[in-house]
Amino acid sequence: MSTKTKLGVAIDGTRWGSVHARAIADSEHATLRGFWSRTEGDAARALAKQYGVPLYTDHGKMLRELKPDVVTVAVPEAAHAGLTLEALDAGAHVYCEKVIADDRDAARQMVARAAKVGRRLNVGYNYRYSPSCRYLRQALEAGKLGQPLFAQLRAFTWCIHHMTDYAGSLLGKPRRAVAVFDREPLPGQPHISAPALAFPTFVYAAFTRKAYMVEYESGAILMAAATDYAPIEEPGATFLVQGSRGRAELDDLTGCVTLHGQGRESTLYRPSQICDKIGLRENAIAAVQDFVRAVAADEPTPIPGEQGLAMLCLEQAILRSAKSKRWEDVELAP
Repeated sequence: MSTKTKLGVAIDGTRWGSVHARAIADSEHATLRGFWSRTEGDAARALAKQYGVPLYTDHGKMLRELKPDVVTVAVPEAAHAGLTLEALDAGAHVYCEKVIADDRDAARQMVARAAKVGRRLNVGYNYRYSPSCRYLRQALEAGKLGQPLFAQLRAFTWCIHHMTDYAGSLLGKPRRAVAVFDREPLPGQPHISAPALAFPTFVYAAFTRKAYMVEYESGAILMAAATDYAPIEEPGATFLVQGSRGRAELDDLTGCVTLHGQGRESTLYRPSQICDKIGLRENAIAAVQDFVRAVAADEPTPIPGEQGLAMLCLEQAILRSAKSKRWEDVELAP
C-alpha cells in the first residue's frame, strides 16, 4: 500500500497515546498525522516533535485541519465519550481504549452514534492480543476442548476486568452475574488502586476482594476472583477453560498454555522471548494495528463497541449483585 493510500491517524492523548504512536509508525496501513492533548506540556511537545507531526490542544480544530480517517482515544474514561462522539461526527473511525466509557448511557450513545454515521468503533481490550491468549483461543476454535463448560480466573487487581473480557470473547454474551465485593482496606494496608477506578455504577479494579460468577447465554460459567493485595511479582492472572473434550490452563498473561485432552498426554505452548512480542505495550500495539488493518481491508471490526458496552453492563451487574446478594441480569438492551 502506498503512502498516499494509507489511513491518516490522529491520536488523542500523549501518555498511553505514545504506545498508539508506535503502533501507527510501524503499520503498513496507516500514517500518523498529529496528536491532541488537553495541555501542551513538555512531554507532549517532545512526542509530537519525535514523530514530526503537529500537537493540538483544540480537538475540534485538529479534526477540521487534519481530517483523520482514524482517531485513537488514549485518555482516562471520563473523556472517552466526548472525544469519540466528536471524532465520529467528523467522519473518523475510532479506536477507544477500555473501559469504553465511565457510564452505560455514555457507552450506549457512542455505540449508537457509530452506527448512525456508518463508522467503526473499536474498544482496546489488548489482553486478547497476548500470544498466549491467542494460542488458547485458536485451540478452542479448532475444537480441541470441545464445548466450553466453565472457566476459572484468578487475577491481580484490574487484570480481572481485562481477563473477564477475554473470557467473554471465548464464552459469548453474559446473561447474569452474582458477586461479592469488599472495598474496605485491610488495617494498615492501603489499596494500590486509585479511588478513581471505582466508578459510580461499576468497579474496574478489585480493591480488597472481588469475586463473582458469570453465566453466559451459551450456558458456560465463569468463576473469577481478584484482590489488590496479591503481590505484583505473582502472575497477573491464571486462567482455566474446561470443555467437553479437554481443558486449557494459562499460567500467566503472557505465560505458558497447557492443553489437556482426554488421554494422559498434554501439549505445552511456551511463548518465545525471541519470536513473540511479549508485554502489555506489545499487546496494545498489535491491537491498534489490527484495527487499522481491518479498516483498510474493510473487514469486521476486531472488538466492536457493542462488546465494550456489554463488558460495562456486566460490571454494573456485578456491583449490583454485591449489594443485593443475589443474581443480577446483565442489562444489555436500551
